[in-house]
Amino acid sequence: MTPDERRATRIPAFNLLWGAETLAVLGQQFSVLALPLLAAVSLKASPVQMGLLAACETAPFLLLSLPAGVLVDRLPKRRVMIWMNLLRALTLLLVPLAALLGVLRLEVLYVVAFLIGSFGAFFYVAYQSMLPDLVPDTALADANSKLEASSAGAEVVGPGLAGAVIGVIGGVAAIWMNIGTFLVSAILLGNLRLSERPTPNTAPRLFVAQLLEGLAFVWSHPIIRPLMLCASTLNVAEGLVNAVLVLYLSRNLHLTPTQIGLIYVGSNIGTLLGAVLSERFALQVTPGRAAVLAALFAGIGMVFTPLAGILGTLAVPVLLLSRSLYGFGRLMFFVQHITLRQSQTPPELQGRMHASVRFLAGGVFPLSALIGGALAQRYGIPAVLLLAALIGASAWLWVARSDVMRGRTAA
Repeated sequence: MTPDERRATRIPAFNLLWGAETLAVLGQQFSVLALPLLAAVSLKASPVQMGLLAACETAPFLLLSLPAGVLVDRLPKRRVMIWMNLLRALTLLLVPLAALLGVLRLEVLYVVAFLIGSFGAFFYVAYQSMLPDLVPDTALADANSKLEASSAGAEVVGPGLAGAVIGVIGGVAAIWMNIGTFLVSAILLGNLRLSERPTPNTAPRLFVAQLLEGLAFVWSHPIIRPLMLCASTLNVAEGLVNAVLVLYLSRNLHLTPTQIGLIYVGSNIGTLLGAVLSERFALQVTPGRAAVLAALFAGIGMVFTPLAGILGTLAVPVLLLSRSLYGFGRLMFFVQHITLRQSQTPPELQGRMHASVRFLAGGVFPLSALIGGALAQRYGIPAVLLLAALIGASAWLWVARSDVMRGRTAA
């Protein structure tokens, strides 16, 4: 295989997708930070209410991923992505509209978070399933690395910029930035020309039978299953953290919105490094060992988060280290995971396979967020962060002794 055959950027349609996705991710940093800050600061949300908001954002992973997979396997994927971007932009309009009418409440944020997550569930299943139609298998690793690197780059710039903008004009006004980027991303996708791989006509088959076929494929696969279980464990830990992190930073550590944005930047710097180095690292140590080490890095990063509360003036640097290391390991693991999934799954199962993984691995997010909020209410936020650290640090064990570690990863 020549180096040119591994380059996804030689395909114009991929470059258009790359730009559309990066722009959407950059804009989304404003709402990712603005919604919980509006809840915590403006609406005085309790830990349980913050956990419920985090659960609303991720509940669609559990509720809608499997149906999304079946539908994506039946519909033109590019069209699904365009409509989901338009619907996400329309949903975000509810926040400034509610503020203008004087009815902005936590219930409005719950609805917006749930709808954004719902449309996102369809978007990302279509996006991950379309990539093998866009680039050859030889360029999948490069395509995933570049997409994640640019997304991470947008996430590095985004939170710091979002924190500064929110500090000046407020969270409601900053939502408009995300609305605009979703609309422009939809326009770019509308200009993308794609010949999708033909798939068997599965429409007459029972919807549930197709759904179960995707689940069975994932659960029986000797490589995809341990990777999915590792991702699920990391997601349980992350869900616990997400439920209380903004409260921890704003109330326990008394950080400003700008400082909180800086902490998120730290996480995204690690994510960017993970995306940039993932393919090179996998070539050096094999994809299996890269996945194991990446999960271990992510777990170690989580251990530092609860320590920040007892370190006084060192809290911010330690949090930056913690979130950077976690972001690095998690993203490097994700790139290996998704590339292997795409390359080892037949075209007619791509949507259902990705949806099944999102259901089994991502579906734990809302549950762990709800549990995190409830535990924080009863035992305190530091206890939840300590529990998350213990769970995250164990995730690598799923892949350490599996077929992934044995190197059976090249498809």
